Amino acid sequence: MKKLVAILFFGLCAQLGFSQTYQFKTVNFSVSQKTEKGTWTKWSKVQPTELLINLDRDKHRFVVHSEIIQLYSIVKYEDKVENETGTSNKYFCVDNVGLETVITIVSPKDAGSSKQIYIANEEMIIEYDLIYLGEKK
Repeated sequence: MKKLVAILFFGLCAQLGFSQTYQFKTVNFSVSQKTEKGTWTKWSKVQPTELLINLDRDKHRFVVHSEIIQLYSIVKYEDKVENETGTSNKYFCVDNVGLETVITIVSPKDAGSSKQIYIANEEMIIEYDLIYLGEKK
């Protein structure tokens, strides 16, 4: 009986300890769109915004809590890239209508909890400036 209780206890602790849901709050956004000629427009003027974005690695998805919920299912994780300016993590996703989307989180060195996230598909790129809120328990 004691072994069963110990196994259940450690199993529960392990599951809680490995939960990987990260929360971010957006503060600004900018957009670039693909033109009919196939080139990208200049970035739009930066606009303030306040949304929550969750990266749920257990469910393999991003959720952007905008007026219309945006759900991105992660199909492939790319290895973290580190260089002299910071780190980036890239995720290949499919959105809730089936559009292939690449999401990249950029963490500049010496920027503290400030990050950027780029949500890109064949038609547009949205860049959000983020504040990392931590792991969701």
